[in-house]
Amino acid sequence: MNFREITLESLVEFQEAMGIYVVSFPENERRPVAAIKEMLKCGGSRLIVGEKEVRVVFMALLYPLAGTSFLLADYLATAECCRGNGIGKAFLRHLLDEIARKEFRFLLIQIENPHLDDDEMKKKRLRFYKGLGMKEMMGVRYILPPLQGTKTTELVLMVNSREDEDCLDGKMVRDLVILMFGMLYDRHEGDELLMSTLRSIPDLVRLD
Repeated sequence: MNFREITLESLVEFQEAMGIYVVSFPENERRPVAAIKEMLKCGGSRLIVGEKEVRVVFMALLYPLAGTSFLLADYLATAECCRGNGIGKAFLRHLLDEIARKEFRFLLIQIENPHLDDDEMKKKRLRFYKGLGMKEMMGVRYILPPLQGTKTTELVLMVNSREDEDCLDGKMVRDLVILMFGMLYDRHEGDELLMSTLRSIPDLVRLD
């Protein structure tokens, strides 16, 4: 599988990636395609695609979180015809190898909270990332604002970490959340959803 970064000039590949994006995520969790274009134009995000036989079958958006050692990988999705073939796993391994050679210390992933119901797909997603060495930030109730419509979604934050690393400083996590809410959702201190998320973060965030 060939993974590479594309720009808006790669029109065909961009449209194929957005086709995967639109069918893979519910509307309230999707950033409008026009907003994705704007973030790509200003350098706030990077679009990575995976290709098979010159066709885009995988996409992911990466957000370098300025001033931190975190790289957010968001909207990882595989074309329906190619799911179950290990493409997502190959990409995560590729990305973990890449950040190990660059300035980022942590890879950050957001997934729907699998502890709220008996949705097996959510639980499977959690096991998938843990199988790749990612750990859950325990106790952090990250509330995703509605990106379209009015419905919020509770997420779990996950990071890669060393085997001997079992916690993160709560202040660092709070600062990270404030940055993400401002950069990704244009929501700032005083916002109800942001403040709710911040109140959930303990002084020492256990990783599991």
